[in-house]
Amino acid sequence: MSNLLKLTGDQFLDQLASSQPAPGGGSASAQAVATAAALLEMVANLTLGRKKYADVQAEMEELRFRTKQLGLRARALVDEDTQAYDAVMAAFQLPKSLEQEKALRVSAILEATRNAIRVPQETADLGIQVLKFAQVALAKGNSNAFSDGLVAAYLASAGCKGALANVKINLSGLKDETEIDQLQQYCSSTMLECDSLLQKAEIRAKAQLG
Repeated sequence: MSNLLKLTGDQFLDQLASSQPAPGGGSASAQAVATAAALLEMVANLTLGRKKYADVQAEMEELRFRTKQLGLRARALVDEDTQAYDAVMAAFQLPKSLEQEKALRVSAILEATRNAIRVPQETADLGIQVLKFAQVALAKGNSNAFSDGLVAAYLASAGCKGALANVKINLSGLKDETEIDQLQQYCSSTMLECDSLLQKAEIRAKAQLG
C-alpha cells in the first residue's frame, strides 16, 4: 500500500511527473484540498489567543478543529485515489477466456469504477466544505493572514474542480443511465456551488485587498 504523503515534496512531484498514470490528477486534487485545509488551520492558529480577536475565539476553535479533520481525510484520499485507479487497471487484467471469467471480470471492473468515482466525489465534497470554512477565515480570521485564507479558497476550488473532472472521466465505465445521470447532475450542482463560494471569497478579497 502506498503512502504518497510520506514522500518529500520533490519525490511526490517527481511521481506526478513520471510516465506512470498514477498518482495523477485525482491525487493532486486531494492534495490541493488538504493543503487548503492546512492553511485555514494556520489562520485559526494565528487568530486564537489574540486580544484583538477575543470575540471570535469560539469560532476559531471550531475552524481549527474542523479544518484539521477535513485535512486529515483529504490526505488519506491522496493515496486512496491512486489505489482506486490501480484497482481499475487490475480489474481489466483479469482473465476473460471462459464465460464465467468474463462475467466476473465485468463485475470487478464495474465495482472498481464505482470506487474510482466515489473517491474523487468525496474529494470534491471536502473541497466544498473547506471553501465554506474559508469564508469564516476570511471574514473573521487574523487580517494579517487574509491572503493565506484566500489561497486556501483558491486551492480548495481547484481541488474540487479537479476531482469533479475525475468523476466525469470515469462515467464512461458505468452502464446504468440513471446512475450516470445522477452523477452528472451531482457534478453540475457541485461545480455551481464551488464557483459561488469562490466568487464570495473573491468579492471579499477585492474589498480587503483592493
